[in-house]
Amino acid sequence: MTKKSDCPVVIPYYGGKYELSKKLIPLLPHHERYFEPFFGGGSMFFRKRKADWNVLNDIDNDLVNLYITVLKRFEEFCEHIFWMARSRVLHDKYREDVKSSIVTSFPDVERAAKYFYIVRNAFNNKPLNTFSKDTYWKTDIIDELKISKQKLNGSTIENLDFGELVQRYSPIRPNDLFYFDPPYAVTMNRKDYYRNVFNQEQHIKLADVCKYIDDNGGKFMVSYDDVKEIENLYKGFEIERIETKYMGANPDIRGKVKSELVIMNYKSLKQGVLF
Repeated sequence: MTKKSDCPVVIPYYGGKYELSKKLIPLLPHHERYFEPFFGGGSMFFRKRKADWNVLNDIDNDLVNLYITVLKRFEEFCEHIFWMARSRVLHDKYREDVKSSIVTSFPDVERAAKYFYIVRNAFNNKPLNTFSKDTYWKTDIIDELKISKQKLNGSTIENLDFGELVQRYSPIRPNDLFYFDPPYAVTMNRKDYYRNVFNQEQHIKLADVCKYIDDNGGKFMVSYDDVKEIENLYKGFEIERIETKYMGANPDIRGKVKSELVIMNYKSLKQGVLF
């Protein structure tokens, strides 16, 4: 198997926190309700100890459809992917199918299987990228998915704007923790990287949402690009810098070290109690 049980992600999500989550989880405080408004590949959730209540949200319909399908129609989903041969022709066809239409009902099992297939077989695991000759596709992926399903069991899957999500679960409780991993786009155009990219207004909105959580007694952590504009937005909160290596498929930048801001409204004790 290519996926370890200590972080059983469903997909190796582009821009995900698979490696960085090892450094972020020891910074988390005690919590009973856990929220990820930008769930993506969910490395933080899949690696950390499960909270009493977990709310996993993403604005991307295909991601949400995939997670709902894994939870609700697992056997049927596995039957689809079991018979999918590793093929550039299939990859290109499924990519066009996903690109040319939208999810209209949940769960759409066939679409979830196609989306899962193109992510697992795309260059750099970006869903609309070209076929990669180096990715992993074997039937034992199904055995890995059983671990993922077990970890997802009991979680609430949402498909909302991040601000609406916070309002839906208000009033905020003292033991609520929100982990935000936004689609940055602060210093570069990353439209080829994320399907839903932040603009300046949304960066400001996220800072306001974090202030709302703080004002109402909850806790939050945000991981962000290490740029001055973001530091200025979160003045008054705890800010740490963490170095991480780029783990993507691009050989020109793979292994390079970059710095990320970790913003919190609490003092980190670095206990690592949630592994």
